[in-house]
Amino acid sequence: MSQSNDVKLRDLVRRLPDWMRKDLASSDATRRERAEDALHVMLLSLLEGSADGA
Repeated sequence: MSQSNDVKLRDLVRRLPDWMRKDLASSDATRRERAEDALHVMLLSLLEGSADGA
């Protein structure tokens, strides 16, 4: 991973909303899945943006 991607990923994690952090740690499978899906979309967007810049 390039240093630029590392910084982008770290920034993304820092910006995660509180609801997502709580739901990722939830024992409720539905809440956890919703948060995982939202995080997945955020990560794909980050990766696609990195690929476009390469």
